Amino acid sequence: MTIAKAFAPSHITGFFVPVMRERAVESGSLGAGVCLEDGVVAEVALQDETRVTMEGEPFRSAPLVDALLELTSEPLWVDLHLDAPLGAGFGASGASILAALSAANHMLGLSLTCNEIATMAHRAEVVGRTGLGDVAAQVTGGVVLRIKEGIPPHGRVVHIPTKSVPVSWACFGEISTAAVLENVAVRKRILRAGRSCLKKLLDRPTLENFMLESRRFTEEVGLAGESVVDAIETAEASGVVAAQAMLGDTVFAIGENLFSEFENSGTSQINHTGVVLLK
Repeated sequence: MTIAKAFAPSHITGFFVPVMRERAVESGSLGAGVCLEDGVVAEVALQDETRVTMEGEPFRSAPLVDALLELTSEPLWVDLHLDAPLGAGFGASGASILAALSAANHMLGLSLTCNEIATMAHRAEVVGRTGLGDVAAQVTGGVVLRIKEGIPPHGRVVHIPTKSVPVSWACFGEISTAAVLENVAVRKRILRAGRSCLKKLLDRPTLENFMLESRRFTEEVGLAGESVVDAIETAEASGVVAAQAMLGDTVFAIGENLFSEFENSGTSQINHTGVVLLK
């Protein structure tokens, strides 16, 4: 059985501004985030029917299946291997779709460009309401500022130059992206704080200011649970700026093993490759 593999990095959003338009490819979010070496590997093979598994076990992902059916009429089996938690602000859904489509495109010899694959993955995320801006960052990796919503040519991103430094995180649970965005009061706070944070970061685009603006966004939108707040305060007592990963019950900061006292925690280097095919 011929198998193709691709990797896409996870992506932690520090702050964002949702922008919804009539067309999904022109929708998305403004904001900023960081891509990590902990991500998703998708293995793709031809089979009797299109299905998705995770580590060999059945896994339900309607946006991923929809994207595969848009890509090809060939029945595909996709097996996902995740290094980052699901539903916790790591962009695992976007990474899964992007990696799976990239592997399938290569295996089937479809010759679609990376941008065409990214557009399909982004559209599936927006329609499925599982993400808004992760794919735009996961295509290239790095510390990414999304300054126009959507995927190029509709969207536009710029990068903050940085070395592959470690990023620590601790996850305490899940948050529903759809549920948050349906709350009118919370949405207003997100829009106001997100635009302000992006403006200030564009004035001084550094990794340090990314964390400072992410921390300010965390405080102003008020989505952090008690565990995240405690972890942020513990980090800052040691002189480290920490913030909530959007949207997840997760804390993150620049540095190594900063949250090792928490059960579900880890450290990953900043990824600079974006989505890539694997041998």
